[in-house]
Amino acid sequence: MYYEPSSGREFASTHTFRLAYPDTSFGDLDTEAERNAVGLFTVDERKPAYNPVTHRAERAGVIQKGGAWARDWIVVQHGAETLRGNLLAAVSQRRWEVETGGVTLPGGIQVATGIDDQNRITSVVANAQLAGVVSVDFKAASGWVTLSLEQLRGITAAIALHVQACFAAERAHHDAINAAADADLLTYDVAAGWPVDTEETP
Repeated sequence: MYYEPSSGREFASTHTFRLAYPDTSFGDLDTEAERNAVGLFTVDERKPAYNPVTHRAERAGVIQKGGAWARDWIVVQHGAETLRGNLLAAVSQRRWEVETGGVTLPGGIQVATGIDDQNRITSVVANAQLAGVVSVDFKAASGWVTLSLEQLRGITAAIALHVQACFAAERAHHDAINAAADADLLTYDVAAGWPVDTEETP
């Protein structure tokens, strides 16, 4: 976006600027210096820091900052229902991140818990049991280990407990957010109350 201080007008491109002055030849406008020479300046559109869950940034005018021109943003708090919906969505996103973020088992074995990882481990346990395999080489997030079938079952159980704890935390958050008074939504902490990745014991 470009700004012409003399007229107070904004232009999406140098082309639209030229169209506004059809009888004027401006020459090249490829560099900032060339644009500045004809009174056209690039607008810094960077937004201020804010929490998009609780607030939104609305475009205002253009202001001068330290010799340059920048967008003036107004940070506005969301209405209660929008805020409530944003909090619910943030909780669900947080649940996904924690659920798929992995667990650490006794002995320091780190196991990935993405959906594909969950399905793969369940499949290995089932197929190993059918094939009569007593141990398998398992590639954990922390490296290669050799595990017995019983240890694999323990990993499956630990992952199941981890996933269930994540969904239980999500539900508790959703219930609390839905029951919260409008005035309490702004300070609601979606980061609290989630399973901590310490050594899981199935």
